[in-house]
Amino acid sequence: MRFLDSLSVLCVLPFISQAAAFPGAGGNHHDVKLHHNQHKRCPFADDEASVETKHEKRFLVSSMKSPIDVTGVHAFHPPNFENGDQRGPCPGLNALANHGYIPRDGVVSINIIGIVYGMGVDLATVLAIMGTVWTGNPLSLDPRFSIGGRDTGVNDLLGNLGGLLGEPQGLIGSHNFIEADSSNTRDDLYVTGNNYAMNMDKFMSWYNMSADGTFDMDLMALRAKSRFDEAIQTNPDFYYGPVTGLIARNAGYIFPGRLFRNHSQENPEGVLTKSHLRNFYGVYGDEGNLTYKQGWERIPENWFKTPVDYGLVQLNLDTIDFLLKYPELGSMGGNTGQVNSFVGVDLADLTGGIFNVTNLLQGNNLLCFVFEVLKFASPNALSGLYSTLARPLAFLGNLLAEPLLDITCPAMHDLQIGGTPFWQAIQNDFPGAKKSGRAF
Repeated sequence: MRFLDSLSVLCVLPFISQAAAFPGAGGNHHDVKLHHNQHKRCPFADDEASVETKHEKRFLVSSMKSPIDVTGVHAFHPPNFENGDQRGPCPGLNALANHGYIPRDGVVSINIIGIVYGMGVDLATVLAIMGTVWTGNPLSLDPRFSIGGRDTGVNDLLGNLGGLLGEPQGLIGSHNFIEADSSNTRDDLYVTGNNYAMNMDKFMSWYNMSADGTFDMDLMALRAKSRFDEAIQTNPDFYYGPVTGLIARNAGYIFPGRLFRNHSQENPEGVLTKSHLRNFYGVYGDEGNLTYKQGWERIPENWFKTPVDYGLVQLNLDTIDFLLKYPELGSMGGNTGQVNSFVGVDLADLTGGIFNVTNLLQGNNLLCFVFEVLKFASPNALSGLYSTLARPLAFLGNLLAEPLLDITCPAMHDLQIGGTPFWQAIQNDFPGAKKSGRAF
């Protein structure tokens, strides 16, 4: 079953990390130069030029027709939490709900077409289906999920067809699959118990990184690296899995850096400013007196989306570029119950020698690897959510079988860590993965 008319979500979902853009460009031209000398230590540094070139070739200059409409039916209205409106950890989705581009109550049907952020149909399809399977109810006659927490609107009138165990958790309940540790502006769940409201200190740390008032992809990569280090130092249960960390979490830095840019004739590649951040992250007030209003994210006025859709290919290139700059972002593993105890997983061991740290960043190997992890681990992970796995696995199976990239991936027979099946090994080795019960 295909959902080509899917929600163009902006979040740290897999391929994700929603993660969440502006293809074309590969950033402002100065993006690719700022940290060039900083990652000479990386064995893949020579490959980065080809990544940047692919981004440059992808960009097509087109006319900027009109800004995204934020008037009339799409005027900003803050959520009414007393009436049950849902808002969650994804600023982009919160903003869409506040402007009525998705239902203002925050309960999203997967057949909604997203037109705001310029996300490609391939990436939008992946995100919509993964969001529904993992946080919503694919067994319903009208499959949907909550962008916040639990909501009865996600349930099916026919009793969920008898297959759903408990109530759908929404994105807030998606820890270690969609929502991940070491995110940009949210706390780690097992540190504070709150993974959905923005931490203003974290926002200001990111906000103040910009010396000229703009945020390019080099700055976003550096921010991702800084938060990775911080999580190791502060979260004894920090988990950074092959999907949750490598793809989903990093997409949470890539998507804002790409999709929140404002595009114009003067800046066709787009520019992301402090003003844009304040709008998209629900921050109000004057410089020096900024405050956060939970759930009040909004789309800026006179804001133009990317002229070229951002899809899986572009996410793959951006993720590789992050890993070239900071190889630690390509790690898989976690802390073992104490801070500063990070233990990594050997990629060659996990994949039976098919992938290693050298070839993972070549071609489409990164996406192939993530698809394989999802394929092998999903039955175990989903068993705690559904009494019958046939339909949710069919959702995922059809998705993973789609030739979204027209690529051929090497066949993998199993995923093991030290001879132990992947799913069992991560539960044994990493307390953060065990706590969530469905970590990837």
